[in-house]
Amino acid sequence: MGDVVSLVGLLLPRVGVEVEGRVLGDAEVRLTVRSTVVSAVCPECGWRSSRVHCYYQRYLTDRPVVGRRVHLDLRARRLVCSNSSRRHRTFAEQIPDPTRRHAHRTNALTAQLTDIALFLGGRAGANPCGRMAVPTGKDTLLRILRALPIPAPESVPRLGVDEFAVRRGRAYATILVDMGTHRPVDVLADRTALTFAAWLREHPEVRVVCRDQADSFRDGAHAGAPQARQVAGAWHLLHNLAEAVERIVGRHRADLRDPLTVRADQDDTGPSASTHPAANGD
Repeated sequence: MGDVVSLVGLLLPRVGVEVEGRVLGDAEVRLTVRSTVVSAVCPECGWRSSRVHCYYQRYLTDRPVVGRRVHLDLRARRLVCSNSSRRHRTFAEQIPDPTRRHAHRTNALTAQLTDIALFLGGRAGANPCGRMAVPTGKDTLLRILRALPIPAPESVPRLGVDEFAVRRGRAYATILVDMGTHRPVDVLADRTALTFAAWLREHPEVRVVCRDQADSFRDGAHAGAPQARQVAGAWHLLHNLAEAVERIVGRHRADLRDPLTVRADQDDTGPSASTHPAANGD
């Protein structure tokens, strides 16, 4: 029984569950667990209840262990709420760490898949998921990304602005980035000066606008945030410098000399003995 205790401690730390059974296979680990929490809070009214209405089975997938898939067969409870004014008299118990309503994955596995989706995206993230014994499709990873809460807008004193192609050569939009956190702030439907200026008027806290050489962003910043200082982005500065150096090198290509060649039999310390004046008797 000691290995079961250590296993559940590894998979479900600080969680009120108890292992009732286990199956250890070559490709997967299956644990039968039940809740040990005395009472639970009603999600609608906030009242706490310990009165059990019935039991039902939940099947959850957890993070893999040593290359094996982990499945939890949870014996969950439906409790009776003591609040008579509540429309639904019963509610399903949710164990805070591993479970979430209507979920087929533990919260820990969802957090792991979220990190993979944020770093790699959908199609590229599905590949390592299969190698990590968590076979997941690209659509699932994209749904996880779409389910993330949108952060509340904050003050943006240093704003970065650039365009991107929705349909190259036909439709363009504008992305706004907080230069302090390097995170996107908003996306504008086009790249016109009027749209950019209207956004800046709604955010008078902007003090610096980091932009490229586009006239629309220059005019929009002048109209919408005259108090802001306009600076060129580091990427655009380096890009312009590289283009200028390339033009100069190309213009003076004919003036460049061939590199000096050194004879293989020449001594590094000086001329060879055969060419030294003393060797010829001079």
